[in-house]
Amino acid sequence: MLARWILIPLIGAFIGWLTNVVAIKMLFRPRRPVKIFCWTLQGLIPKRQAEIAANIAGVVDKNLLPLNEVLAHLNTPAVAGRITAIVAEVARRRLVERLPSFIPQGLKEAAGRAVEETLHREMPPALQELIEELGRNPEAFSIGEILAAKFKKLNLNQVEEVVVEVAGRELRYIEWLGGLLGFLIGLVQAALAILS
Repeated sequence: MLARWILIPLIGAFIGWLTNVVAIKMLFRPRRPVKIFCWTLQGLIPKRQAEIAANIAGVVDKNLLPLNEVLAHLNTPAVAGRITAIVAEVARRRLVERLPSFIPQGLKEAAGRAVEETLHREMPPALQELIEELGRNPEAFSIGEILAAKFKKLNLNQVEEVVVEVAGRELRYIEWLGGLLGFLIGLVQAALAILS
């Protein structure tokens, strides 16, 4: 009788844990459709990768990074000033590096400073114009579409790595929760078997 109280819950725990392990693996496998009699079996993520990518685009564009919020952030003085400073510094440095060596270094530096000053003066209105144009034509720039295109290009091994990296701990909890539920169901079954 004691064996029933121990064995049935342990078997239930093993079955519950194994079921969840297999279910999680089947999110990604089989990667290509496999025909079994009249059924076609394929992992959920490989089968729906394009649909998942489209859903990612929608969620990102509507909820996570709506274009109007991104543009509002870019339009703050601190961010616009930082963008201007970076562009001006890079342009100055590249100009100085790429001018021919026969031009005196002092002249190169003066030209670089002139370009940097011009960009500091002209970048803020140009950036403002860019922000306004993107605001008028939001379809031209979708962060969600960029992420969706990137997701579609990932091979299935990379997709699995990303999902496991993001939700690996939660997936392991699901596996162990299956074991716990199986154990509890096993206890109920053992109690019913003993009482009957």
